[in-house]
Amino acid sequence: MLIKLLKILIKGVLLLLLVLVLIGLILPQSYSVNKTIEINANIEVVKPLVTDFSQWQKWSPWEKVDPSIRFTLGEPSSGLGAHQSWKGKWGYGEMIITSVSQNKVSFNILLNAEHIIRGTFNLSEQRGIVTLICNIKGQTTAPLISGYTAILSKYILSNTVSLGLNNLQTVAQLSDPQRIMHSHDSQNSTGEN
Repeated sequence: MLIKLLKILIKGVLLLLLVLVLIGLILPQSYSVNKTIEINANIEVVKPLVTDFSQWQKWSPWEKVDPSIRFTLGEPSSGLGAHQSWKGKWGYGEMIITSVSQNKVSFNILLNAEHIIRGTFNLSEQRGIVTLICNIKGQTTAPLISGYTAILSKYILSNTVSLGLNNLQTVAQLSDPQRIMHSHDSQNSTGEN
């Protein structure tokens, strides 16, 4: 009786594993994350925060997400061809800025020598407000579990990109001397009345 129950249990577990593997094979291996934020700063203040990896430490959330992460800046560290690499508890990776134009910065990321991510920062300014759109497209390559890895990657990146853009907004708005002076002048004129 006990052996019969054990055989049924083993068959059930194997069937469940087979179903999970089949679902994993059917799930899409690619994902995308698209986030937008408006920043009350000039584009001349915002763009260097994105194109210069030495400025990323001011706003990038990765050191909060993974305190063990260590970044290494390459040469150049800013503009076209800028390169940075990192190593942390979740693995290692590298990022390269592949193009920079007036309103767009494109980059490639390679995670753990197998997970490829391409992304862009699109910037536009109207009436002193910068709209920054971050688009990320990734594809996982882990055998049998790529679909699950894509779902997890999208979830992690979606939250981390949102946090990073919020940090970028704060840093840029506090770094724009014209905005700070204007805000300070407005507070002074209000206080005198």
